[in-house]
Amino acid sequence: MFIILALFFALPQEYVNLVMNEQYDEALRYCEEMIQKNKDTYQWKIEKGDIYYSKLLDFQHAAEVYQDVVDNYKHKNGWAYYRLAQVLEIEEDYLNSARMYEIVATRFRKAPLDSFSLNGVERCFKKNYQDYVAVIDGYNITRLELDERTGRGGQFARPDEKAVLEQMITERLIFANAVKHGVIETEFFETNFLTRNRTLLLEEVRASEVIKRADPTEKQMKKYYKENKDKYIVREQVMGKEIVVESDTLAQFLFDSLSRDIASFDTLAKQYSTETSARNGGLMGIVYPGRKPANVDTVIFNTEVNTLTNVVPFDGKFGIYYITSHKPEQYREFDEVAKQIEAQVRTQNIEKEEEELNKRLRKKAKIRIYDDSIIAVLKDTTDQSKDVTIAEINGRKITWVQAVQRNDAMAPRFAKVDLSKPDKVEELLNIIFDEELRLELAWRNKYFLHDGYFMQFKDVMKTIMDQGLYQKVVLDAIVIDSAEVEKNYNEQIEEFKIPESARVHEILLDTKELAEKVHGEAIAKPEAFDSLAAEYSIGPTNIRGGETGLIRRGMMGEDYDKVLFSLGIGEISNVFSVKENTWTIIKMVEHYPEHYRSLDEVRHIIESRIKRQQQSELASSFLDRIREEADIQILLPEAEETSEPQTDSEE
Repeated sequence: MFIILALFFALPQEYVNLVMNEQYDEALRYCEEMIQKNKDTYQWKIEKGDIYYSKLLDFQHAAEVYQDVVDNYKHKNGWAYYRLAQVLEIEEDYLNSARMYEIVATRFRKAPLDSFSLNGVERCFKKNYQDYVAVIDGYNITRLELDERTGRGGQFARPDEKAVLEQMITERLIFANAVKHGVIETEFFETNFLTRNRTLLLEEVRASEVIKRADPTEKQMKKYYKENKDKYIVREQVMGKEIVVESDTLAQFLFDSLSRDIASFDTLAKQYSTETSARNGGLMGIVYPGRKPANVDTVIFNTEVNTLTNVVPFDGKFGIYYITSHKPEQYREFDEVAKQIEAQVRTQNIEKEEEELNKRLRKKAKIRIYDDSIIAVLKDTTDQSKDVTIAEINGRKITWVQAVQRNDAMAPRFAKVDLSKPDKVEELLNIIFDEELRLELAWRNKYFLHDGYFMQFKDVMKTIMDQGLYQKVVLDAIVIDSAEVEKNYNEQIEEFKIPESARVHEILLDTKELAEKVHGEAIAKPEAFDSLAAEYSIGPTNIRGGETGLIRRGMMGEDYDKVLFSLGIGEISNVFSVKENTWTIIKMVEHYPEHYRSLDEVRHIIESRIKRQQQSELASSFLDRIREEADIQILLPEAEETSEPQTDSEE
C-alpha cells in the first residue's frame, strides 16, 4: 500500500492554491522567494522543478532544476534522482535516464521508490539495447521493442513483423513532427491535456488511496462467509434418466423390460420417450426440487441411487426414472467460493474506502457554500451571473460558470444534475469539492511520480500530440471554396433529385363488392374518407384514418403509381387492385412534382464531403513528405527464400 511519497513538509495553502488555480508564474515566483530566503531550499527547488515538469510540461527547465538539486543534495533522498530520470526518459535521453534510475535502485532502497525505479531501468534497457531494427533520424527502434509490439511467442502473435515495424516508424515520424511543429504549445493541446490529465490524476489517487486499501484480508473474507453462508447453499439435487410416455400399458411394458435389463434404458428412451431428453438416452441432467411435477419429485427424491422407480403417473402421462446420483442440500466450502467472496468483499471495501477518503480530506478542509448567491444566480439568467462565487474550498473560489462547465462535462450524460434547483446545485458542489480535494492531495503527495500514472501520462501526451498535429497540418489547413461547392453541386445534381411524391389516405378492403360500396360512400361524402378508412380499412393505416405518409414514385409499383399520380388534390381514385385479394381506394392529399434540392439545402453535405476528401489527401501527402524528408534505415534481415522441393523429373 502506498503511503505519502514526497510530502517532506506541509506545503502552504496559499502556494497550493496558486498551483490549483493554474497560476503557475505566480507559483514559480513563490518558490523562488522561498529559495532566496533559504527556507527549505531543497524542497522549494523540488517544487519549482515539479511545476515545470507536471504543470507547464517544460521538461528542459525541469531537468535543469532537478540536475541542480541532484548536484547539490546528493544524499538527501532518491526522489530528486527519480524525477530527473523521468524527465530524461520523456526527453528520450535513455542512457542518462537509466543511470539515474540505477542510482535510485541501488542507493535509495525504499518502497515504492525502489520498484518504480526498477521499472524505469527496464524501460530504458529496451531503448538502450544495441540490437536495432530501424533508425529514424537518429532515433532507434530496438529488437526488444519490436518483439514486444508483435507479441512474439504469444497466442496472437503477428507474423508480419515488417508491417508492425512500418507502423512504429510512422508513429515515430508523426510524434517527431508534432514536436517540430510546436503542438505542445497550441491551445488544442493545452485544452485536451488539461482534461485528460485531470482524469489521470483522479484515477491515480483512487488507485492509491482506495483500490489498494480495499484488498480483502482473509479475516474479512471469512467473516463475510460466516455472515452470508446462506448465499452459498447448494440445493438438493438428483441426476438420472427418464422415459415418459402417454400410455399406462406402454409404460408398464417398458418398466417390465427395464426391470429385466436396465442397460437397455438409453435405447428404449430414444425409441419411446416423448420428452426432449429422449435424444440423449433419457438423461435428465441436474434436477432440483420443484423442477418436476410434485408427485414425480416425491418419487425421485426418495429413491435410492442406482434404483429404478415404479411407473409414476402425472398430468396424463406416465414416467419411469432411474436415479444415478442424489446430493442433499449442503453449504459450499469456503475454499470453493473464496474468489467470489474476495470480489464481493473488495467491492464493499472500495465503497467504504471511497467514503473514508472523502471524510479524511474534508475533515481539515475549509468549505463554504453561499446559498444566497446560488438563489440569486438562479433568478438572474444574464451573463453577469457567470462569475458569481457560489462556494469556496480551502480559499479557492468556485464560480457559477465553473459549476455549469463541470455539470456539462458530467459522464454519463444522465448523471447531470438539474441546476435550476438549489439542492441539486449543492449536490453538484459536493462532487466538485471531493474532486478538488483529491486533486489537491495529488499535488501535495506528488502522485504524478507514480509509475502507473507516468506510463499513462506518456501515452496520453503522445496521443494528444498526434491529434494536435492532425489538427494543425490537416484540419486547420482546409479552406472550403464556395465556387468549388457550387461546381460539385452542379456536377452531382442528380444525387440531389427528389422523385415525384405524394401524401395520400387509403382504404384497403378484402372484397371488391365491399370496396365498391365504400367507394360510393366516399364519392358521395369526400370529407368522410378518414372515418370510412377507420371503420372499414383492413390495412395498418386505419388507426390514422388511412394516412400512409410520403409515397415516392416507384415505392408501390408501376400499377399503383399510374393511379396515384393521375389524381388531383382531393380527388378519390376508383377501386383498384395491385395485390391479390386486396382492393384499394386512395385519396390524394398532397402532391410534390419531381425537383432538385437547392444548393443551400445540401451545402453542408457537399462541404463535409469536400472536407473529408481534402483531409485524406492532406494527411496522405503530409505522411509521404515527412517520410521522404526523414533518414530512415530499416535493419531487419531479409527473409530467407525457401527453395521449392525438386521433383523426380528435375533430378
